[in-house]
Amino acid sequence: MNRAWTTKRPTKTDDDASTSATVIKVQPSSSIEKIPWRLPPSKSHAIRWLALAAQSNQDVVIHNLSQAGQDILSMRRCLNQLGVRITDLDQHGEPLADKGKHPGQPPEGTESWCVEGVGVHGLQLPSGVLDAGNSGTSLRILMALCARFDAAITIDGDASLRSRNHDVMVGALQQLGVRVSRSGAQNLPLCLEGPWTPPASISLDISSSSQPTTALCLAACALPVPLTVEDHGTGVSLRHSELTKRICEQTGANPSIHNGELTSWNPNIENSSTVIPPDASMLSFALLAAKVSSASVDIQHVPGIEDALGHEVLFELAQYVGLQITGSIINAVSKGQSTTVDLRHGNDLITPVAALLALAGGGEITGAEHAAYKETDRTIGTVDLLKQFGLDASYDQGRLLVPGGQELVSPKGLVRTFGDHRMQMTALVLAMGCKEEVIIEGAHLHRVADPEALERWRLVGAEIESFLQQPR
Repeated sequence: MNRAWTTKRPTKTDDDASTSATVIKVQPSSSIEKIPWRLPPSKSHAIRWLALAAQSNQDVVIHNLSQAGQDILSMRRCLNQLGVRITDLDQHGEPLADKGKHPGQPPEGTESWCVEGVGVHGLQLPSGVLDAGNSGTSLRILMALCARFDAAITIDGDASLRSRNHDVMVGALQQLGVRVSRSGAQNLPLCLEGPWTPPASISLDISSSSQPTTALCLAACALPVPLTVEDHGTGVSLRHSELTKRICEQTGANPSIHNGELTSWNPNIENSSTVIPPDASMLSFALLAAKVSSASVDIQHVPGIEDALGHEVLFELAQYVGLQITGSIINAVSKGQSTTVDLRHGNDLITPVAALLALAGGGEITGAEHAAYKETDRTIGTVDLLKQFGLDASYDQGRLLVPGGQELVSPKGLVRTFGDHRMQMTALVLAMGCKEEVIIEGAHLHRVADPEALERWRLVGAEIESFLQQPR
């Protein structure tokens, strides 16, 4: 047996974001007038920039990471294992001592990270398992980065990531000459054994995810020979793969990367720094909060359209669900009207958008079939979650149909969130519109993307307690 299989995985703590054996008890506030809302940093941008900065020959400062979620921290932790040093900086750019509550958790006061790049050939063989946590993006990028090693490496994730299908990425690596094997019946852990020996071209199915495209582009700076990636299938989440190609070109990649022609380059980050924009997908929960509570929601920093990654659909949707965005303020102004929302490039929005439609004029969601490949099957999972709050919806042949004009009903038992952070966060906001106490599964799931999700509600008067779920 290869030694990589016998390496012990990092011990999970009670604060692990994937732990759904914990619950939160929510007693909503009876009256809320205004909700201050800070969007967390975009994990899509942050994870990509971390991968490029690590392969540069620079010390790169990445700004706006004070509220980095667990997915970003998972990528950071794995890069540490690959020999990349990352230092926490305060608002003045001064290094902070590592006094985090848990290993790998940045200390209080962290505003930026300094990544000490090791060059395209400087990554080191990890001594243990690379644990990508809940992050599918990090997992696939790490798989591509590790393809260059002439040794076996084991890569794993949490229970949710283990349940997800990674066959497209595995197939891509196998076409590159990497040996890939599984241990057990689940999709993870995987043992990868390179080095890659790329042929002139490989074929890539882009119909279920853009992440394999992203992974290959980010690892391409170390390619030993040019590689052409030939796409097939109808592409989804294309804004994310376009982001990857754009920032690769910004750091020196040949523009031909946009056509699937990959060649090596030495990443050079202008001014040795970059600023991570807010996560536009998290705006969906702020919109839902305004609808549920009828309070004004004040967004600290509204993301620009250029950084929205397919989530710009929210700005147009607002008017159809009876909301108005004026500058940084979101207000509920009407009941809304029926509409159709295409989420082919923004499937992460399916659950909160479905809730918005139910509470407004109703409508349908199309183009979100690939939401079935997330932490859970969000297509049928969304229907189940809404039902627990008395909201009707149905999913059939790629269309999620939602009647309008519905009203929330307080759930009678534990609200199931299926180990999915976006479902837990949707449930949390819906609970604020209930008249009775609500108990929600997965007390820490929000930390995957938005560590402040509970605290912002506490600050406006909601009572929220986290505790271990008692056995039945």
